[in-house]
Amino acid sequence: MTVTREVGRTTEGAPPAPAAQPHAGLADLVRKGAFWSAASSVLMRFANVGLMAVVARIVDPEHLGLFALAMVVQAFIASVAELGVASAVARSDLDPDRIAPTVTTIAIVVSGGLAAAMAIFAQPLANALNAPEAAASLRILAISVALVGPFAVPGAQLQREFRQGRLFLANVVSFVPSSAVLVLVALQGDGAVAFAWSRVVGQLVVGVIMVASVSRLYRPGFSARELGPLVAFGLPLAGANLLSQLVVNVDYVVVGRVVDVEAVGVYMLAFNVAGWATAAIGSMLNGVVLPAFSRARSDPGRLPGIVAQATRSVAVIACLISAMTAALAAPLIRVLYGSRWGAAAPVLSVLAVYGVVAVLSLLFANITIAMGRTGVLLAVQVAALVALTPLMVVFVRLWGIRGAGLAHVVVACGVTLPVYLLALRRATGSELRRLALAVLPPVVAGVAAFLVAHVVGDLLTSPVAQVVLGGSCGTAVYVLLMGDEIVTIAGRVTPSGARRLVDSTRWCRRWLVAGRPVVEAVL
Repeated sequence: MTVTREVGRTTEGAPPAPAAQPHAGLADLVRKGAFWSAASSVLMRFANVGLMAVVARIVDPEHLGLFALAMVVQAFIASVAELGVASAVARSDLDPDRIAPTVTTIAIVVSGGLAAAMAIFAQPLANALNAPEAAASLRILAISVALVGPFAVPGAQLQREFRQGRLFLANVVSFVPSSAVLVLVALQGDGAVAFAWSRVVGQLVVGVIMVASVSRLYRPGFSARELGPLVAFGLPLAGANLLSQLVVNVDYVVVGRVVDVEAVGVYMLAFNVAGWATAAIGSMLNGVVLPAFSRARSDPGRLPGIVAQATRSVAVIACLISAMTAALAAPLIRVLYGSRWGAAAPVLSVLAVYGVVAVLSLLFANITIAMGRTGVLLAVQVAALVALTPLMVVFVRLWGIRGAGLAHVVVACGVTLPVYLLALRRATGSELRRLALAVLPPVVAGVAAFLVAHVVGDLLTSPVAQVVLGGSCGTAVYVLLMGDEIVTIAGRVTPSGARRLVDSTRWCRRWLVAGRPVVEAVL
């Protein structure tokens, strides 16, 4: 592999080349990046569902719980493994040639030091989680922390260049060896260690492909002049990431201490299924929103409209996924993972609501970062953590793992989302009323689809029939109500060839949206 491939390198002090592209070129880049990010997420989500359907019949809930608690520590440490500075490389208004060598050095040094500390203190950390058996998984996952540093800048470069197709390839290729490791090691009897090694192998393969794909591979370097601005940009982001991990993982710790490790495994399965909406859309947002909105800053008059459009598009997809997941939680768990995981269904029905709020919050967080206001994220996470921790303890003691899901919903709707909306208004001029009107139709359509799927499912006894027929009827209702938006979104995000296919079927729109005028009249 050639060490450097300097394509379109910018000169010192000049703006990066991509920022000079017209809005039409930006739209094409965003559309292409969004398509590949979404395709990667959807494909890998289906692949992981299939894999987990197999592994869930091999491992015990206790083993999954041990891995979940080990991942709490890994996620906590990895969230600050590059001090947040790699995101600066993804910003199109900054020159990567000037900052990337320093970012590379910071990422490698910090991630390596944190990984060593994690391996050394694995047993005390496991004991603190009330899960001494998780120490082995912690030592393995320390390797994944060390891998964050070398791959941080290449990942940010691909994000900056909208080359999500390469990330798609990396995820597809890594799935085979990581899955093989997971199944083979799990068959030996230690499911927690199997999950840990699978994660390390997958991360390594993805990282190598990213390094081989970047237009220029930056060697470690250091510039004292760049250090200050990078740290000023990255530390609030790293702090927000750290607190974000506390917010999303405090439930595992509380469930593990209040209930038991097996309950953690059941809860983790439910949380992963509820996160389908976030997983399907999240990588698209992370890969596209930051570079796109950082360029759109030059035209502030267009920002409120772009934000509203993005909000509507995200809500249309998220509401359908969450409505079907909530309506068919029990048969879905039984069909995919077996009756031994049936206890995950009640919490899944609650967490499905959280999935919609979480993906909207993720969108707003990315826009806030693109506007350069990383300090807002820190404030959001502090507020959420302060509210969530005591509420989580009380709700878990009252209602078990279902209480943990309910605590997430209450804090997300009552704290996180309102703070993000306030920050968004200040950063982009977006009005709350306009955003509310953007999400109202998909929310109403989602409620209608939920009711139909739930009623149809209750009429059937076979879990497979409940999922297939109930899901089909609910989805059909949603498409009838939101078909116009779905066709429009597909036309925006697909590349030219697929977009022509969508355009060629637009004559179906009036049939798909036959019920839309009635809904609009009611609204």
